[in-house]
Amino acid sequence: MRVLLIRHAQADWGGADYDRLSALGMQQAAALGQWIARESGWRPQRLICGPRRRHQLTLAAIRDALQMAHGAAPVVEIEHDWDDADAAALLAAFRNAQPRAPELAWVAPGASPAQARALLTAVFSAWRDGALDADLPETWRAFAARITQARAALTTRPVEQVLLVSSAAAIARCAQAALQLDDDAMTALNLGLDNAALSEFSVQDGAWRLLRWNCLPHLASDSARALASTH
Repeated sequence: MRVLLIRHAQADWGGADYDRLSALGMQQAAALGQWIARESGWRPQRLICGPRRRHQLTLAAIRDALQMAHGAAPVVEIEHDWDDADAAALLAAFRNAQPRAPELAWVAPGASPAQARALLTAVFSAWRDGALDADLPETWRAFAARITQARAALTTRPVEQVLLVSSAAAIARCAQAALQLDDDAMTALNLGLDNAALSEFSVQDGAWRLLRWNCLPHLASDSARALASTH
C-alpha cells in the first residue's frame, strides 16, 4: 500500500479562526488538486482526512479536481485519530505556563516564518517536557499513541493507494516511526513541513517506509512558487 500524506493548505495563522483556509491556502489547495488529478498519476481508492475544517477543505479541493478529471472520486472518510494537536489549547497552556515568553508576540498574521518557527519550537518543547500537561486535553505521549493507532487502522482496509490530509505534527509522527527518529528530530521535521506539501510512504506488513518528504511539485513553476508557505 502507498500512502500520500498531505499537510493541509495554509490556515488563518494569527487570525480570528485558525481552523479555516486563508486566501493563500485556497490557492494552494486548488493548485494541489489540479496537479494530483492531472499530473501525478495517482488514482487513490481511499480519501481520508482529519476532522478539522482546514483538513476537509483541502481534501475537498483535491476530490473536486479528481471528480472533474476522471468523472469519479472516492467518498471522503473523516477519521478523528488523524486530528491535529489542539493548537489553541497548546497556545493557551503555554501562555499560562510562560506568560512573559517573548515568542508569544508572534501569534499574529504578520509573523515571519522564523518567528512562527521560534514560537512553535518553544511550545512543542514545553509540551514534550510535560510542562503544559495540567492545561491540556492530550499529553505528548497520548498524541503519539493516537497517531500510532491511526497508522495501524489504515492496514485494516488495505488498498493500493490512499490519499490522506492531516496536519504537520501527525505527518511528522509517521516519518518518526518510519525512520526511528527521536522526538527532537520529529519536532524539526514537523516545523519544517510546508503547507500543502506531499510526503509519500509505503506500508507493508505494518511497517512504514518513507519514500519522499515535503514535496511541492504543484508549486514548481515560477508563477506558482510564490504560493509556498510554512505557517
